[in-house]
Amino acid sequence: ISPSSVKTPSTPTYAPNTFGATYVPGDLSVSCDDGKLLLSRGLSCKRLSKAGEPIEYSNGTFSTEVMHKKADGAGVFPHPIDNGWYYVSNSEVFDFDGGGVGTFRFDENGEVIGYERTLINTSRNCGGGRTYWDTWVSCEENTPNGTCHEVNPHTGYTSQINNVALGGNYESFAYDDADPDVNARFFTTEDINGGKLTRYTPHPSAFQTSNPYDILSMPNGTYDYLILNQTDNTFSWSPNLIDGIQNARALFPNTEGIDVHNRILNFISKKNKELYTLDLAAGTWTSSSTLSGAFDLQPDQLGRIIGDHDMLYFCEDGGADCDIHARDATGQYFTILKGVGYETETTGLAFSPNNKFMYVAFWQDSNIYSIWREDGLPFNGEVAYTKYHAT
Repeated sequence: ISPSSVKTPSTPTYAPNTFGATYVPGDLSVSCDDGKLLLSRGLSCKRLSKAGEPIEYSNGTFSTEVMHKKADGAGVFPHPIDNGWYYVSNSEVFDFDGGGVGTFRFDENGEVIGYERTLINTSRNCGGGRTYWDTWVSCEENTPNGTCHEVNPHTGYTSQINNVALGGNYESFAYDDADPDVNARFFTTEDINGGKLTRYTPHPSAFQTSNPYDILSMPNGTYDYLILNQTDNTFSWSPNLIDGIQNARALFPNTEGIDVHNRILNFISKKNKELYTLDLAAGTWTSSSTLSGAFDLQPDQLGRIIGDHDMLYFCEDGGADCDIHARDATGQYFTILKGVGYETETTGLAFSPNNKFMYVAFWQDSNIYSIWREDGLPFNGEVAYTKYHAT
């Protein structure tokens, strides 16, 4: 499924620009996988998995282990030696039914060449996030016992970590390594009504060893919780757990996806259908509704792709017809794809290191798709046109 092997249509509806782009995000006119997906013009897809079945590799052989159930949050990590990559995918079922993490191995052309379970004996692994040393943090949405675990898809290393202070219904994870006061801070959301947003600061000694795994596993770090001030739209961090719970319950219940880039933190309140944006340097915040056109259900996980066209991508939950949506730097929304053949949430959104492949999962049957642009350009490259939601 290498995008280089796909021919660009000779007569696209929208004339290619000087970069040869034929991708039109928001123009949902391409049927894929026997009508299960409706893609934006200029995209193609291939389904990679189904729960309980082995994974087919590019050479025609199959994985020894079968696909995990309820594929949820996911991330992509470059292979440290070749030009391939790993796609790690959570399993949101209890440990007796699987749980943990499954990992796909791709070659440099985006072909599947491996699959294995890389974390076991954990329950309801929902969302997560990456570290800046290229490991995956998998969070358990499993009140009152849920914790988070670090996974290295290349070495197989796994360990429970200290980013949260007590068991909970944890969702997603992000980091800020540009804070001038500390080496790094780590943030974790929680999908319950009083789901505080936790900020974890490791002890300074955790950064002084030669082992990056110590950063999230050594003791004596500190925990603070987000407090939004509605009076002047400033925010602070309180060490008081109860204050954090009460503020979350009042203003941003059921937090889900989270993203930090250039000291701007975005997170989702699924219940409020709001995107909250924190300027970590200025100490101010804003919020905006995610309701836009076809994006009318609950926002869930977040993904970002950086480039000339900086995009924030959203998974969707809350009923049938869940899709993948995006918001550009101007705040306008459009739909990348629609799951017309599914009645389950979209999850597992991630991009390959070269940004030429998008991965999306449909939770119920663990159907993971590889999606690529037919013009061979990366998702953060030029587009022919964008069809936004009507305002």
